[in-house]
Amino acid sequence: MSIWEISREYAGIAEAGGVKNVVCSLSEGLYQHGFEVTVFLPFYGCTVFSSIEDFEIIEDVSVPIAIDGRDYQVSYATGSVDGIQFVFIVSHIFTDKLGVYTYTELDEKKDSSRKHGEGHADAPVMEMLFQKAVLEYGVSFPSAVPEIIHCHDATCAFLPSFARELPQFAPVYEKTRFMTTIHNAGPYYHHEIPSLERAEALTGLSESVLRKGSWNGAVEPYFLSGFYAMLTTVSPWYAEELTDPASENTAGLSQAFSSAGMKIYGVTNGIDYDRYNPEDIRISGLSFPFSPEKGDFEGKESIQREMVTMYQKATDRSLDTPHIPPDIKPHGYITHGSVFFSFHGRLAFQKGIDILIQAVPAVLEAEPAARFVITGQGSADLEQALIACTEKYPGKVLYLQGYEKATARQTVAASDFLILPSHFEPCGLEDLIGAMYGTIPVAHETGGLRKIEHGKTGFLYKKNESSLLADLLIKLAHQYQENQQVFQKIRIEAAQTAYNKFNWNTVIENGYIPLISELLK
Repeated sequence: MSIWEISREYAGIAEAGGVKNVVCSLSEGLYQHGFEVTVFLPFYGCTVFSSIEDFEIIEDVSVPIAIDGRDYQVSYATGSVDGIQFVFIVSHIFTDKLGVYTYTELDEKKDSSRKHGEGHADAPVMEMLFQKAVLEYGVSFPSAVPEIIHCHDATCAFLPSFARELPQFAPVYEKTRFMTTIHNAGPYYHHEIPSLERAEALTGLSESVLRKGSWNGAVEPYFLSGFYAMLTTVSPWYAEELTDPASENTAGLSQAFSSAGMKIYGVTNGIDYDRYNPEDIRISGLSFPFSPEKGDFEGKESIQREMVTMYQKATDRSLDTPHIPPDIKPHGYITHGSVFFSFHGRLAFQKGIDILIQAVPAVLEAEPAARFVITGQGSADLEQALIACTEKYPGKVLYLQGYEKATARQTVAASDFLILPSHFEPCGLEDLIGAMYGTIPVAHETGGLRKIEHGKTGFLYKKNESSLLADLLIKLAHQYQENQQVFQKIRIEAAQTAYNKFNWNTVIENGYIPLISELLK
């Protein structure tokens, strides 16, 4: 059976957010299950080709595609990685970009109007061109047209409507079935088009088609896709939230899905243990090996001592500190404590870092020997709030500003508890990463974080209020100091659950293959 995976990102080739890992692991897993898998990606200026085998530009195919009153010439390149086929969409609008979704520092140096960190000014045109170019590939190579096309995220969600409604594509894809996965339907993730008129110019779809996908005056790609494709999302709990009209974290999209009676299937993302394996320091990037699912925590304890040694003094960047990665700017310092709490991730509203910052004073007042280590970057206001927190609680709060993979993993592995106070979370992989590193997740009971079994593989609190989080952390800190053996059992159970229940092979066999069978009925 043949399937096309359509995505703007892919691990190791075009890296951006968490979608890259899902598309990569899913593609690899489907191939191992006997599917003929082809991944479509734009050919960016930042694309990494070191892993691509048999790379080739298709010289004799060049297609003009009209978007917003302008013709863009598109060609194709192909290659493979371990049996998975890749088709790259080649156009100057993609090769001109040094970041997948945002401008880079180098972009800004070349053109001062392109501000580092801001989204591409022509992003809507890029999205439409990419999706139509994918479908044009099937027009040029009809024998390659698959049985299933799987679209990832809102940036690819118009594609099923193009295939069904635009006359140049409808006959070619008449027998193809479509699946669209919603990775995040929070505010700013919809990629909605603000008006019907603008949507007509960008998409080429008729007003009557676009009206089907309109909500609150905008055309919603996810919503329109639901009339042409099976909608899936990254956990069954998030699927419930997406169809609950009372949901507050979808910027109105859940009301649209509910009003139309749309079915959304939830399959919890898997995690690739072989990319994190704490028993192999060449893979984990950690300094010491250990194995939580086997009850071996000696290396974890060494990592905690190492982290304290690295950051136990006030960190002045003018000092000789070669052990601290250049991408990390430490604020504050840390001393030995009785229990370590950590947070790692984007500093954005969704992740609930504001809730954690508000909870820290109450926890440290009740448990002075507790320690907090936060790693990440994002909102300037949240970064400043964390810096202020390190100054208020010297030796007890450490903020590592920036991102560097080994540091992020060290933060998690060195801690006793991983705090996940997300306001909403479609799937959540950080709880599984924490479990694999023997760090017990403590999370707001929302979305995919509800896969945590309270008291068995972690701990949950229902309402996302700082006082409730603080109360739970104080209770856990007290219990942890009294009897660590109880928590060792939770660590082992959480690690074994992540390894056995949420590996990609199990997720594909129990989730995606039954869904594909349902789609083909």
